[in-house]
Amino acid sequence: YRHTWKDGRARFHGYLEDYAYCGEGFLALYAATFDERWFAHARDAADAILAHFSDDGNGGFFDTADDHEKLVTRPKAIQDNAVPSGNAMAIGLLARLASYTGDTRYREPVHRALAGMEPLLAQYPNAFGHWLGVLEYVLGDPREIAVVVPEGGEAGDTIALLNESYRPGEVVALKRENASTVIPLLEGRGSVSGRTTAHVCRSFTCQLPITDPAEIRAALEAKSES
Repeated sequence: YRHTWKDGRARFHGYLEDYAYCGEGFLALYAATFDERWFAHARDAADAILAHFSDDGNGGFFDTADDHEKLVTRPKAIQDNAVPSGNAMAIGLLARLASYTGDTRYREPVHRALAGMEPLLAQYPNAFGHWLGVLEYVLGDPREIAVVVPEGGEAGDTIALLNESYRPGEVVALKRENASTVIPLLEGRGSVSGRTTAHVCRSFTCQLPITDPAEIRAALEAKSES
């Protein structure tokens, strides 16, 4: 990634915020289109963050990559301002990728960073709005929904049902029956009785597949068990 573009030239190494914001944007595009190339781009951005920006000593991420120009010190901004910090966006990206993939490479940095931020979040909540949103997502035991469309079938009604309300505590993935996928949440999932099927899961442990819209709605509205 490059930080600036002018007169047809990309210049300067990308910063943490460039990777984190692009990664979140790619995930949003996947959620809107279910085109897996966007998911692959999001995962590439996250992998680059882990490989080149990690603060191994303290958790979280530096603003500059390990191959950036050498500075007196590597900056590390954590406070959210008018827009979220690169760190908060990166942690949010990793948290949602952990839900899609079940990969501890994404989950463990999230838990470590949030644990380290706990005193600041409690004392200065107004300065860490996006951090708190990520914390709520993680503590809320996010739900994973895998939708499988049979060959020749339509998923329009199911997608409309999933989009009826704003539910930030979940991720949704969709594929066609027998189609290859790069998303672990969808691997090994199939449709039932030739109908579009929803697999509602938490931590990759799933309820029985659902094909009836009323039952899907009830599952979406069900509260987490305490």
